[in-house]
Amino acid sequence: MPEPPSAATPTLPLEAVLTCINGTTRWSILRELADGSSLMVSEIARRTGCGPPVVSKQLAILRRAGIVINPRGRLFEIAPQFVADKSQRLLDFGWCTLRMNVDARNP
Repeated sequence: MPEPPSAATPTLPLEAVLTCINGTTRWSILRELADGSSLMVSEIARRTGCGPPVVSKQLAILRRAGIVINPRGRLFEIAPQFVADKSQRLLDFGWCTLRMNVDARNP
């Protein structure tokens, strides 16, 4: 069993983290990217069942907060400092650790 990630020092304000994880669409986007994937808007839209304009808008919110980056043009990924464990899809924001391997639609 892998060791749990160590507590990271928060680099984002708590309000920004809470705003970004509040909402099923942003949660779905984070879940799809939590394994370290770099995906295009169209692929995220397909995987989440949301339209590309909706995904683009939500990605813009996540990008402004610094959670999501797009270092290679049209590919989006979670900023590496927040990916605590790709295989377990754990995101560590310092304030909280999210287990994104749980499908919120099918608890």
